[in-house]
Amino acid sequence: MGRHSSSSVSQGSALVLVLLAATASAIDISRLPGHRHYTKRSAYGGYGYKHHDYSHQAPAERECMAYEPFRCPGGQVCISIQYLCDGAPDCPDGYDENPKLCTAAKRPPVEETASFLQSLLASHGPNYLEKLFGSKARNALQPLGGVEAVAVALSESQTIDSFGDTLHLMRSDVEHLRSVFMAVENGDIGMLKSLGIKDSELGDVKFFLEKLVNTGFLD
Repeated sequence: MGRHSSSSVSQGSALVLVLLAATASAIDISRLPGHRHYTKRSAYGGYGYKHHDYSHQAPAERECMAYEPFRCPGGQVCISIQYLCDGAPDCPDGYDENPKLCTAAKRPPVEETASFLQSLLASHGPNYLEKLFGSKARNALQPLGGVEAVAVALSESQTIDSFGDTLHLMRSDVEHLRSVFMAVENGDIGMLKSLGIKDSELGDVKFFLEKLVNTGFLD
């Protein structure tokens, strides 16, 4: 199977791959995008040829080796992290090229996003996130499915419009959220202060929003 010669792995990504190979025997797909829980993001990229030998594979869920830690749906095929989101499907159902998976791989981990949202609620009260997501975001985001559901949507949604569709936000709320992101993108910290963000929180909030912008959220 051909690979894209233009793919490359940054030094940081390479370090993550080494750590994964050294510490993990498998990555459980039940903790990746499309499921309720997530593991930490995995670096990916690379190219080359490979051959999987499944001749000794049992019908039950296969135990993945450290050099092929990603378990595909069905549990009987394992692939290397470098083959995730490289443009060529390797899992039997093509899950390794799933758009939600590939979007989430570039975003902050869901646990981190959920913790960030929870910290804002703890600091400002259960209705604070109305200022970002609109009137549905009352009562600690419960009308939107709760903190984890919103965190998953932020991780998986390729754009702000798909995020709004996933959570059934009103168009006016999506446009307000877009204006917040655009202000941050343009360096307008005043917008965040107008939302009641404390000076001690500005750095973290700005970093989080910029991370989403830099991974195509406003495209």
